[in-house]
Amino acid sequence: MNPVVIVGGGLSGLAAAVHLSSRRIPILLLEQRKFLGGRAYSFVDDSTGTVIDNGQHVLIAGYARTMEFLGTIGTRDRLRVQSAPEFVFHHPRRGFCSFRLPLLPTPLHLLGGIITTDLFSPADKLRLLRAGRALRAFRPEAAGGMTVDAWLDSVGQSAETKRSFWEPLAVAIMNERIAVASALVFIRAIRTAFLSGARGAALAIPTVGLSDLYVEPARAFIERQGGVLRCGADVTGSVVDGENVACVLLKEGEMIPCSALILAVPSYRAASLLPAALRESGYMATAATIPLSPIVSVHLWFEKDVMPQETLGVIGRRVQWVFNRRTIGHENGPENEKRRGGHISAVISAAHAFVEMGNDELTRIVLEDLESIYGPNAGRAKHAVVIREKRATFSCTPEVERIRPRCVTSVPNLFIAGDWTDTGYPATIEGAITSGERCAGRAMALSEGAK
Repeated sequence: MNPVVIVGGGLSGLAAAVHLSSRRIPILLLEQRKFLGGRAYSFVDDSTGTVIDNGQHVLIAGYARTMEFLGTIGTRDRLRVQSAPEFVFHHPRRGFCSFRLPLLPTPLHLLGGIITTDLFSPADKLRLLRAGRALRAFRPEAAGGMTVDAWLDSVGQSAETKRSFWEPLAVAIMNERIAVASALVFIRAIRTAFLSGARGAALAIPTVGLSDLYVEPARAFIERQGGVLRCGADVTGSVVDGENVACVLLKEGEMIPCSALILAVPSYRAASLLPAALRESGYMATAATIPLSPIVSVHLWFEKDVMPQETLGVIGRRVQWVFNRRTIGHENGPENEKRRGGHISAVISAAHAFVEMGNDELTRIVLEDLESIYGPNAGRAKHAVVIREKRATFSCTPEVERIRPRCVTSVPNLFIAGDWTDTGYPATIEGAITSGERCAGRAMALSEGAK
């Protein structure tokens, strides 16, 4: 029996491969690059010997498919999940403020969190309660075509609640500015976090690098189940014989037969790998036009630890979120004793205005923002690493949401995966894994029907 061929070794492709191989369906995963992981991988910084991620990927406990995936590959215990959801912010005037959700039944936990936080005035707390009621009663048609900013206006949010709460959350979740991000997708994500149970919004922070959380364990699992993975395999197209895809073509001229094909590649590459008839029909031509949104991460090392919190939302600066890499987990062991000191990663999402800046300028910007929070010691770093992900995510605007393709195509055994497809989620790990598993489920149904 020919294998299900999966093109793309990012999280969508790995999720599809894990799902199929766990059911003993033969798979062959082909990845163009020399390594797996897509946009979620780790590497070693030569100067410090520290394992760092290509970007900060924070999960929430409400990401059900991600948690199940990690359970399958055996790494769920490599996440540290908050006992109760808590977000700490730094406000330019109010200083450090927390938003903590008590472990009460939904929606009482949300009510309790809003009432007890010191982040807002009494009037703004009432506005947040109004938004909470709107979230509970939400109907998708009510937000069709709206931006996050427009929806927030429609539920009576003030400029201060936008700046101090909604915008930090929206930019982190959507990787886009609230003036252009899709309200529909944002609301779905917020409902998953805040209305899926008292702990749904709890942060789940990896205590190991992303490669050790997702990539290598998934590879090992797939291979144990008999699946095959090939890196450095440059797929250039696919061929239909009759109604179905019969094979994929590699740059070197190799033809690989398949029982089904899952294309788990970025939006700007997908159309070029379609069978000729689909490509010439203009199917998914709009996918290549989907705009992309960048993320800049800056890692900074200090002589001493200058940040007492694990995570911090930053209000009113250029940086939006800061993470204390030393206390999160995977830099505290005895093997790291010689590297004691502070290690902070700062994230600028929707970094359209920053991604082309030089490393020195970006480092200066981050140090200025940190110094405004933690004082002079945070303005003197001994080492910095700047990571630019120019194509970090697709830009999830209302216009883009209307053209995201479904996983199925007009070719019965051809499926499209990726966080940019119509998952209902923004460009999150949950969306990527959901997409891969949906495609795998379709391919599995074909395999079972053929027996």
